[in-house]
Amino acid sequence: MAFEFFRKPGHAKEGNEPSSGNQAAPEKGANGPGRKLGENHDSLVSDPRLEKERPYMAKVLIVEDEHDLSIPIRDWLTRESHLVELVDNGAQALEWLRAYKFDVIVLDWMLPGLDGVEVCKRFRAQGGTTPILMLTAKDSVDDKERGLDAGADDYLTKPFHLKELSARIRALLRRQSSAQTGELRVGDVTLDTQSRKVSVNGKEIHFVPREFSLLEFLMRHPNQVFSAEALLDRVWASDTLASSDTIRTYIKILRKKLAAEGQENLIRTVHGVGYKIESA
Repeated sequence: MAFEFFRKPGHAKEGNEPSSGNQAAPEKGANGPGRKLGENHDSLVSDPRLEKERPYMAKVLIVEDEHDLSIPIRDWLTRESHLVELVDNGAQALEWLRAYKFDVIVLDWMLPGLDGVEVCKRFRAQGGTTPILMLTAKDSVDDKERGLDAGADDYLTKPFHLKELSARIRALLRRQSSAQTGELRVGDVTLDTQSRKVSVNGKEIHFVPREFSLLEFLMRHPNQVFSAEALLDRVWASDTLASSDTIRTYIKILRKKLAAEGQENLIRTVHGVGYKIESA
């Protein structure tokens, strides 16, 4: 049986606020860090209030057809402050990877239709550079060699601990960019990705999680122009009802808070194209 949890690519984004109404309800239960996944277990409980309140570390695509495995992984990584999307087959994974940008891909080997190795090969052949963590029960050296040669960056054998999964994802993010941790600076604005604080000339400015995530993304890519649609794909979940109007609203809020500290020209509009952080 197939499961869908998020909006498919091409579904219109409407309204101004994210919605989690189309997500499948997580199963009740507990699955602490000492439990192994890939064995019989209950799901973690996902608190939607946490998903709304927490800033996001990375946008993660999970490609896994086993419901009792994908849901606890999603819930665990959400608790770790990642923005997580689920798909359950290889063809859909390639479709989503063409439509959206992700920071990490967690890819199961045994999938209906296209298996994980074939998905990995096609994604790399199309120029995809996103780090891939392969999940599989196959543990022979030959199998690991095949997966890594197909383009995977790391390999995790089932059953596994959720804490190890998190650690491997963090390691992939560190390899991807040394800027994933530490401080970001543009002009007089400093953003600390560890403490989740923003300051101008030492004076702290308060941002709610979504504002912080948007500002962080723009500061990671100074002088690069992003359309409203691109910002939605990178900072919002794909099942959201947010639209380009949402982006305009958040940009106005960021500008207002930064302008109060003399940084009114930090975020620039490139008319007809999008927005960028201006860096000298």
